[in-house]
Amino acid sequence: MFYTKYRPQKFSDVCRPNDAADALSKQILNEKTSHAYLFVGPRGTGKTTLARILAKALNCPHITSKGDPCDKCSSCVAIKEGSFVDMIEIDAASNRGIDDIRELKDKIKLAPTMGKNKVYIIDEVHMLTNEAFNALLKTLEEPPRKTTFVLCTTELHKVPDTIKSRCQVFRFKRATLPQLLQKLKEIVKSEKIKISEEDLEKIALASLGGFRDAETLLQQVADGEISVDSLVGMGSKEAYVEMTDLLMSGEVGSAIKMVSKIYEEGLDLYVWVGEYLRYLRELLFIKSGVKEEVTGATAEILDKMIKQASKLSVNWILNAMSAILEEHKNIRSSFIPQLPVEIALAKIGNPLEVSEENNLVSDNLPSVSLEFSNKRKKTTLDEVDEESQDEPEDESSEEISEAVEEKKEVNEENSLLSLETLEGKWKEFIKRSRELNHSLTVLLKSGKPVGIEGKFVILEVFYPFHKERLESPQNRKLVEKLMSEIYEAKLSLKCVLSKERPKTLKIGETGNLTDLNIAPADTAFSKDSVIEAFDGTLPLI
Repeated sequence: MFYTKYRPQKFSDVCRPNDAADALSKQILNEKTSHAYLFVGPRGTGKTTLARILAKALNCPHITSKGDPCDKCSSCVAIKEGSFVDMIEIDAASNRGIDDIRELKDKIKLAPTMGKNKVYIIDEVHMLTNEAFNALLKTLEEPPRKTTFVLCTTELHKVPDTIKSRCQVFRFKRATLPQLLQKLKEIVKSEKIKISEEDLEKIALASLGGFRDAETLLQQVADGEISVDSLVGMGSKEAYVEMTDLLMSGEVGSAIKMVSKIYEEGLDLYVWVGEYLRYLRELLFIKSGVKEEVTGATAEILDKMIKQASKLSVNWILNAMSAILEEHKNIRSSFIPQLPVEIALAKIGNPLEVSEENNLVSDNLPSVSLEFSNKRKKTTLDEVDEESQDEPEDESSEEISEAVEEKKEVNEENSLLSLETLEGKWKEFIKRSRELNHSLTVLLKSGKPVGIEGKFVILEVFYPFHKERLESPQNRKLVEKLMSEIYEAKLSLKCVLSKERPKTLKIGETGNLTDLNIAPADTAFSKDSVIEAFDGTLPLI
């Protein structure tokens, strides 16, 4: 197997960055190793491998200047071949009882036979019973001389604090995409495997940061000469670009046909849809100005994603992710596996639905940039002014101004309350909104009321993101309910974009959140600003 054949044998062989490998090699050089270690991390990230390298280093008489074992002496060779009697590996999943630990305690008193130190590697240590953990405590606290324990686990929360406190804890992170690709390319070169870099990226992504999983998948593809897509159940990013284009343009039928084709080809829909969620998440990263978080995309695909993201609103991406998350869990249990996916696609790609009651555009729709939303009604005074500029040339500017003023007067006459009344109770309105939703309060404080048009309160905001969130169905419903209580009138909310920008507070200045310049551009917002504005979460509305 590739994962055993190409297992690192020295600290220097371990893919960097790796804090545990660096620290342990220094401890070996300085002869300041601990009697107990706890290695924590996801499966396939090198916990057992590093434990064996440590066992080598503790018994090797020829340590290099880098703290590496020589990998040539009798001890190193025996550990590599699995015949070193002073390195004892225990699977706690099948040896989890108190009797197993008592047997270990009896044997631990014996001196090393082949090497300088005895090393006990207890894998999946979280599987031990409470009684077994209690029996292990005293041994961990006062182990015999020349004895080292290495405990490995994927679930740190199941390990008692009394055990943790007696060990040096090292955390193992998931391998990054570049690390996995580097490892896979080394194996491909050594084994002379013919495989494209695109397929290697798919294998790396499907392994979810585990070296062992990536190496196993590569061997399956190489030995069986099968398609990577059929093995990992993933599609290419081109397919996700195409799917998003279809949903943006409301072509639900074509999107459903695409899903049927994917299912017929034998791809795992659960995995495929999960990867599509990853793709939408990366579009959100791009909108947030952190495109460096996008992984596994060629320069050409990344360019397509950037162009696609520029046409989408943040609200559309959030709604799409919400719809897919809601149905994704049903794929495994559905009698018709495609059905939950089809339902999600229908939710995302429905054409614009206009409610006659309040003349609101549904947020559940492909609302994209202005060039994709030409059908929206022009309702603000600024838009009226722009509309007036398209009138015949023989109409004078005075007549246009009069028309705008006349429209404004009509709106004021038909309004349910005056601007003065609105402003007089606005602070109370903001204060009461905290009882409903803290995020809503932050959004309302980001703007200011500037007028009344019939039953609509006109709120001026600085950024499209604020407008989208305030006009979402859930927030609008809360606002309307609170307005009816405060102003005793059936009012609704309409947001307009300000031509100005808010002031930016300098370091050390004080002010409320709405004074901060929290959006770098009209079509994007910063990750930190969103986290700050929503107390660390993005509301999926």
